[in-house]
Amino acid sequence: MLNDLIQESPLVDIESHVASASKGVSHGFQLTERPFMTLLTLRGEGAAFDAAAQRVLGVTLPKQPGGRTLAGQRAVLWMGPDEWLIQSTQDIAVDLEHGLREALADQHYAVVDVSSGYTIVDIVGTDVRAVLASGCPLDLHPRVFGNGQCAQTHFFKAGITLCRDGDDRFQLIVRRSFAEYCCLMLLDAAQPYLA
Repeated sequence: MLNDLIQESPLVDIESHVASASKGVSHGFQLTERPFMTLLTLRGEGAAFDAAAQRVLGVTLPKQPGGRTLAGQRAVLWMGPDEWLIQSTQDIAVDLEHGLREALADQHYAVVDVSSGYTIVDIVGTDVRAVLASGCPLDLHPRVFGNGQCAQTHFFKAGITLCRDGDDRFQLIVRRSFAEYCCLMLLDAAQPYLA
């Protein structure tokens, strides 16, 4: 009994606030958490590294700043010149980490399961860019921050990775320790649009 793993969302203490913003009452802004997703950080470089990672992931590593590649339930986000964040809706962190370690064994690389350290928040609505603009310094106009683009930034004082998933849809990847603060700030900024 003591060894049973119990996962708890970092937003457990504000569930009622999040639920009220997720009911679909407002077309202006809705917030939904997707906790417990697979997230791995991968670092390395070179043609052999790229080929081995692609074999395991089933998708090419994006090479452009802010790039993201998708394959089914898996996404790979460019985080830096030799760093990527691998995301999956499937619970495959252990298998994916093992597969990458095996494929990259003869190379200089790093792969770390960071799933338990982050949560993912989807925000959607016609006013979502206005809500984000209240605490995010990025220019979120579609001509500047295009569909599928990702960037590391901040929302007020919380460091986030922000991805644009459509006209009025964004995804925030936020550290567990800042998740409650970030969501409370999002909900506060969204108040004018929740009625």
